Amino acid sequence: MRCLMCGKQMGYTSLRDIFDGADPLCSLCRKGWRKDEVSFLFEGISAHASYLYNDAFMEALIQYKELGDEALKDVFLAEVRTRFRLRYTGYTILCMPSSQEKQNQRGFSHLARMFESTKLPVMEPFVKIEDSEQKHQGYYGRKRMEHGIALKEGVKLPHKILLADDTITTGSTLAGALHCLDLKQHDIRIYTISYNRHLVLKRCFDLKDRLFFGRPEIAKEGFIRYNNVAVKRKEEELWQISLPDS
Repeated sequence: MRCLMCGKQMGYTSLRDIFDGADPLCSLCRKGWRKDEVSFLFEGISAHASYLYNDAFMEALIQYKELGDEALKDVFLAEVRTRFRLRYTGYTILCMPSSQEKQNQRGFSHLARMFESTKLPVMEPFVKIEDSEQKHQGYYGRKRMEHGIALKEGVKLPHKILLADDTITTGSTLAGALHCLDLKQHDIRIYTISYNRHLVLKRCFDLKDRLFFGRPEIAKEGFIRYNNVAVKRKEEELWQISLPDS
């Protein structure tokens, strides 16, 4: 087996590789990915991400999405697949939409292919709406499409749904998807494989009662966890307090 990024010859290196499938990336390529499991609230919805969006992750994502290298579909969840299944058992994955033009160029649905390895149900119920299409809608139609995303007609959604995307940068796509849903009718969670650290610091709050490195007093003061720093949002300003080594 060869690494899907650099082509280096690889073999099984752990029991996890044998039972859950070998990592498609070699240890050197994988080392460039910044694994950083983080939980936060987005628009009041519980959200989770696994990797920091850095150059190594971006390179793989561009090769997969923009260059159409479908063979890379399993590299993104290979390290976190087992934990993902345990966390979201019972949920149906709802993939965020791409533009029809992009999908036609790519030739495959990149998110559906990414998440099919989780063995959880996957749906693609959303569509991206072009500006020209919005102009022909009435008031309520435009309200539903004001974020450029709409729910396909006739789609019936399950109660427990997981909004999924490859990354969260501005948050506009996820916000648009949430705008299409009746939040009272569904148990909704959000998962993105990677995240933009600036967005997390600016818009997102930590889940209640979360402990920071065994420091409950920090959690009680309203801080969120970010790597080795506790961050508190106060009056639209971010205050950072470095945490001592435990």
